Amino acid sequence: MNLAIDLGGTRIRLALGDGAGPFRREHHQRRPDGMTPPAFLALVESVLAAWGLRPADLGGIGISAAAVVDRDGRVVRAENIGWSDVPLRALIAEAFGRPAAVDTDVFCGALYEARLGQARTSRSALYVAVGTGIGHALILDGRVWRGASGAANAIGHMVVRPGGRRCYCGNAGCLCAFASGLANEAGGDGDRALQALAQALGAAATLIEPERIILTGGALNQAWFDLARLEALLPRLSYPGLARPDLVHSSVADPNLRGAALLLKETA
Repeated sequence: MNLAIDLGGTRIRLALGDGAGPFRREHHQRRPDGMTPPAFLALVESVLAAWGLRPADLGGIGISAAAVVDRDGRVVRAENIGWSDVPLRALIAEAFGRPAAVDTDVFCGALYEARLGQARTSRSALYVAVGTGIGHALILDGRVWRGASGAANAIGHMVVRPGGRRCYCGNAGCLCAFASGLANEAGGDGDRALQALAQALGAAATLIEPERIILTGGALNQAWFDLARLEALLPRLSYPGLARPDLVHSSVADPNLRGAALLLKETA
């Protein structure tokens, strides 16, 4: 059995399973503020001990991280976690002595959708996770597009209001500054959040014309989000000649976590 970990901007989730069926064990908690890589390793070790497991009981460890991750499993940039230049795959493999794989959270979620979820019958899909921040992944013919350096995950940093609110990435007016869970945790302007998300999705649809847009993330449970209104806004914010994409929710609550479990098979 594999250990899947979703290292998010707000929460950490660990689960035992292959990503396809029900997980055997799960642990969810808020990510401690200022958590360092050694503290993360200690947390994983403590959860395994609480489950009565040793590293040798695991087939491998797959990690979905809210970060830009290079092909060596190094966390290059993770603003919401506060890490940069962390060789996470190497640290995990050394600490636990098991095969390890690490990738960007939305790439993991898109992998799940391409193999087992809403994109398995589509030649193209856009996967968008609206959580603490907002990330995306493009799925083309069953493959997840990573971009030139692995940073093709940042629709949340598309500037939708030039000169607007300062974003945690350092720019101003990003989608994350209006439509993320972090931006709306204390309420916020629901109409502006939905308009900003619709603008970004309309621009993305105009650029790539995906068959399907798959939405997931905890912020979709906030009061501002309305799928029917979002669907109605998109035609006014994208090219009229497009084949309209299906706008759907992911069919599972944890695609990023499930994708982390699938990573090991994909990278074997």
